Amino acid sequence: MARLPEDTARCSHGRRLNSETTFTDDACRAAPGDLEAGLFDLAPVSLWLQDLSALKTCLEGWRAAGMDDLRAWLRDPAHLLAVQRLIRIERVNRHTLRLYEARDEAELFAHIPAIFDDPRADALVEVLCQLWAGATQARLVTQNRTIGGRVIDVSYAGRLLPGHEDDWARFLISVEDITQREEMRRREDALARFAASLFERSPVPTLVRDESGLAAMLADLRAAGVVDLAAHMAAHPDWAEAARASLAIVGANPPALVLFGAADGDALAHHVAVGLGVEAWRVFAEEALALWAGAGHGVRDVLFRRIDGGALHLKAQYAELPGQGDGRRLVQIALTDIGANKRAEARLETLSHTDSLTGLLNRAAYAAHLERLEAERIVPTSVIVADLNGLKAVNDRRGHDAGDALIRRFGRVLAARVPASAHAARIGGDEFAVLLPGTGPESAAALALRIAEGVERANDGADTPLGVSLGIGTWTGEGPLNAAVTRADARMYAAKRGRRGRVRVA
Repeated sequence: MARLPEDTARCSHGRRLNSETTFTDDACRAAPGDLEAGLFDLAPVSLWLQDLSALKTCLEGWRAAGMDDLRAWLRDPAHLLAVQRLIRIERVNRHTLRLYEARDEAELFAHIPAIFDDPRADALVEVLCQLWAGATQARLVTQNRTIGGRVIDVSYAGRLLPGHEDDWARFLISVEDITQREEMRRREDALARFAASLFERSPVPTLVRDESGLAAMLADLRAAGVVDLAAHMAAHPDWAEAARASLAIVGANPPALVLFGAADGDALAHHVAVGLGVEAWRVFAEEALALWAGAGHGVRDVLFRRIDGGALHLKAQYAELPGQGDGRRLVQIALTDIGANKRAEARLETLSHTDSLTGLLNRAAYAAHLERLEAERIVPTSVIVADLNGLKAVNDRRGHDAGDALIRRFGRVLAARVPASAHAARIGGDEFAVLLPGTGPESAAALALRIAEGVERANDGADTPLGVSLGIGTWTGEGPLNAAVTRADARMYAAKRGRRGRVRVA
């Protein structure tokens, strides 16, 4: 327990113990017939019997002289040495010799300073402070050395024997070798520190979320006989809100804080707790349903918000952490910012639906809108079909660059004149169409006239005038929508044949 001066260890007869002392059964042990002594000597745990009465008398004298903080007092090496010299070891048992690899008591006591290799006597000071505070028992964990030099972890449990609570004359100590347990704990601590280091130093934004509350709420529902979680959440929004609120972010590494723009883990946890919008609710519902079905977590694309409100398109990869023995369900969430990918996908999708020459929709996008409007029965829907006049002649006389310039000029007219709710498309070389959801024939005709006016203005000062023929058709829900397109196309050709000016509307 403490590094004792070499002259402090004495047997029960008060004889000084050193490396030259020879111990016999009648010198330091009770008679073989003494049951108490026999139990002490044969106990399967290391036992030490000490007499601390002189030590207590010393402490009481110091207190009478004004000492009121024993721990601080014993920081003085002279005071510490004084109490060490007053510790009287009365007896040790056989297991003590085996534990400390001593051949006999003489060898054990000769190596007391090396066994209790504790220059500051921290263990001794701790025990004395506990006893001085009125405790009759003291416990601590420390390290000793065997005579062979091996370091062992030991657990001390000491108590004043009944009848000696006031004089400290009999203090019994048991010493348990807990080296194996402590080595396992140190390995676990090292692994935990390593895991924490990986978490903190990982370049991947990572969160740790406590899902214990959600798991318990789901278990309660199942026990109550609920079989359809989706229906339950729809019927009990308060339950769903409480379930979502039970999820708590308990860890966030530095890259995660940077990703969300959070100053620290508490700020991020609060940001997540107050809700991240409708998309976050959708993600929560998916997660809850997956857990309910026993599927656990996997990989999901999610849309969250930074603290400053900016959108975060993320790929979230979930992995449940091994149990920590505390019954909690902890899930690690690795986040990958896929915003650039999403933006690239959006650009590609836009390009796939956009005519490269005019910036209007292409034929594929036009067909998709046509199909959707018919499927959703958006009535009335009008169609304006347009065809450039004389484009082939321009291509033949002035080249395709001049013809492309006319196409782009008409594309700009449509982009400027067509309302945002409409869908303007280039559907062929010199063919255009405008879909007008929820628009009747009168409004469609008015728009056609505005387009015609736009063409005329675009021709002001132009070397090559632009000529356009327009036809209008309206779908009222009878027959297919494409029939209205056919009517508009027919009227456009009729206007083209009429040869009445550069811009013709029918």
